[in-house]
Amino acid sequence: MTEPSSMTSRQRVLAAVEHRRPDRVPIGPRFCPEVLAALRSRLGLADDAAVLEWCGYDFAGVRPEFRRTASPIHYADPTVEVTADGLYLDIYRVPFKVVRTAFGSYVDLAGRPPLAAARTAADIDAHPWPSPDDWDCGRIAADLADGRDKATAGHSRGFFEIAHFVRGMDLFLADLAGEPEMACRLMDRIIDFLLVRARRTLQAGGGQFVIFEYNDDVASQRGLLISPAMWRRHIRPRVARFCDLFRSFGAKVRYHCCGSVRAIIPDLIEIGVEILNPVQPLAEGMDPFELKREFGRELTFHGGLDIQDFLIHATPQQVADHTRRMIDQIGCDGGFILGGSHNLQADTPVENVVAMIEAARG
Repeated sequence: MTEPSSMTSRQRVLAAVEHRRPDRVPIGPRFCPEVLAALRSRLGLADDAAVLEWCGYDFAGVRPEFRRTASPIHYADPTVEVTADGLYLDIYRVPFKVVRTAFGSYVDLAGRPPLAAARTAADIDAHPWPSPDDWDCGRIAADLADGRDKATAGHSRGFFEIAHFVRGMDLFLADLAGEPEMACRLMDRIIDFLLVRARRTLQAGGGQFVIFEYNDDVASQRGLLISPAMWRRHIRPRVARFCDLFRSFGAKVRYHCCGSVRAIIPDLIEIGVEILNPVQPLAEGMDPFELKREFGRELTFHGGLDIQDFLIHATPQQVADHTRRMIDQIGCDGGFILGGSHNLQADTPVENVVAMIEAARG
């Protein structure tokens, strides 16, 4: 499926997203730190940058700099305070803790959500919300110039996930069902901040972002966390505002959601999503080969290699064969970016990671 001419990463990713045949499949898996360390050791490389170069990694993340980080340990947003009992508070004052396992460590929710006791819109408004001024966009243009041959990618968190972090999942979903004005007030306060920060980032980039991602988990492996009708009523029009903003600056829209989003894929296409990530094959209705047949003309699929079972238990030869099959069938006319069904975890044998990358590089 390759062409004789060589492409830059930027050209390669644009070709795939525009459903043209790239010289090879774009390579864009995400790695946990333990996997990067295993690759460094296995390949005898000096640092993570050398690992990504060996992979043929096609992306360069570009983000504004947070001005007042309290700790490098964080979940998805910066940590602004570490409490005396070891909790990490993010920019929304949501508490997290470090959880250690036999394979490594991760950061997870802990403690009482900061708006669990909120009863009125005034309670929501009184919360100490973050300010876009806490981010410095001064290096955005230079970072984009440094990565001009890569598929430069920006990023925005999603309001749905943040809302249930801040309020608590049970209370937020109850609000959506019984007091939607309360839930929508909360989401809109978050959106006010997220849209300004994203717009400032895009403006600083001067139209040079190849991709801008909207990242929001609204699903489990069995389906959406709310009904499709509720999603269409309260969530879709708000997500559309992000898609419209990203596209107005010429960026391709990548939508990240774990789990089964099958029920709303036609909606995502209608509001301007062009890339779907991470595509979990074990989630209901998310087989990437089936999704390609049904939605492959409109969507590019970024991910799809199962990290929950297959990459852990398969042999390197099986991984190589399956990777080539995905490239040949899902990427037959572009429309595919190689990646896992989420970040590759520490329980993935390093030999299987190597087999996947070597199959993709050709």
